[in-house]
Amino acid sequence: MTGYSKTFCPYPWIHIMTQPSSTVNICCVATGQIKKDDGSILMLNKGDDISTVWNNNHYREIRKQMIEGDRVDGCQPCYELEDLGIPSYRENYIQDWMGFHRNADQIKEIVDKSIVNNYVVEEAPQYLDFRLGTLCNLRCRMCQSQNSSAIYKELQDEELYTEEERQFVVDTSHWGDFSDYTQPWFDDPGFLATVEGWLPNVNRLYFTGGEPTIIQRVYWILNKCVELGIAKDIDLVFNSNMTNIQPRFLDLIAMFRSVLMCLSVDGYSTTNDYIRSGSTWSVIDRHIRDYADSKVVGNILFSPVIQIYNILNITDLLDYAEEISNESGRRIDISFLLNNYPKCLDIRNLPQNIRDVAVQRLESWTATSKYFDADERNKQTVLGLIKALKENYNDDSDVQMQIFKQYTELLDNKRKQSLADSVPDLYKLLGWDSE
Repeated sequence: MTGYSKTFCPYPWIHIMTQPSSTVNICCVATGQIKKDDGSILMLNKGDDISTVWNNNHYREIRKQMIEGDRVDGCQPCYELEDLGIPSYRENYIQDWMGFHRNADQIKEIVDKSIVNNYVVEEAPQYLDFRLGTLCNLRCRMCQSQNSSAIYKELQDEELYTEEERQFVVDTSHWGDFSDYTQPWFDDPGFLATVEGWLPNVNRLYFTGGEPTIIQRVYWILNKCVELGIAKDIDLVFNSNMTNIQPRFLDLIAMFRSVLMCLSVDGYSTTNDYIRSGSTWSVIDRHIRDYADSKVVGNILFSPVIQIYNILNITDLLDYAEEISNESGRRIDISFLLNNYPKCLDIRNLPQNIRDVAVQRLESWTATSKYFDADERNKQTVLGLIKALKENYNDDSDVQMQIFKQYTELLDNKRKQSLADSVPDLYKLLGWDSE
């Protein structure tokens, strides 16, 4: 695909990414964090300097492993998708940056030059992926307080959760960590100075959160690009839950070269509201339609997290995406993110009866829908999901389904929600009503 190895990804040569918790990662789907030269985790909220990451020992070792064809620790989510036959983020990144991107030749030169320079990249990053804190207005079931201040606030409520209940949620969905990650590390003058220094070399900015449309430091960076006269040369990418799309936001992002709006929407109507507690579908629907009809240049990407809660009716969201595309004339792509944590929400835990129904619905949709007929990459996303349902099983699926039931019933009780009302076909097939 590139002339490099089968594990090559362009990101370590062009891209740097911060997590809401203040760690730095290879990319948004990679696990683990970038380490300092002393082997400890780099933490921006502890005063560590983001500028030291770009050519430190860990980052250069990642580049070296990718050139030599070694599987990189932390990149398992992409390898997992590829093993299932689902187009991975790594493969998409290669196609986007080294196939279609206007700087493709320059990126290849940067990679080649680093190989003979001990994997040092002399150029500043071209792509900044910033999650500037945990401020968020939703409490998604597959999320955790490391990414959502709303979840942190909920779990802190001693009148709502007993200590035992809180610990169960933390152990199930927070990697056992309930630290306070709400500190505003992104306001540090050193961090802001580094970012401002990098901006003239940047051609893409990616913002998520938390929820980026309510994080004021996002607006600071966008306005800084306008002030520097470089906005017209920068492509924006946003991951938004679409609860807060305001005119000032649309006016500002319209000044940039293009915008890819990635919709953090995990289902249609009540399914989305159930998974993403605090959301209201009528508001989200209005904002999606307003955005699709706006003057902002660029495409839309639906990026649902595929999990037990939405596996039976994900085709409803696909139909909705097709409807928006037809009505607005916008290109709308689909990219599935397969949930692997919390493990209890993983579709590979599902019993056969639910798998069979999910496969039948997806196969029926692919047989009748013309949406992806001319787009092999989007089509493979759906076919790969069908393959995963048919072939992949977790070894501890019975245990995980018990945890799933406990986790679901606890959150239903605390959030005044009901799986039976929101996703009734799943509830019926689970057989919980007969217990």
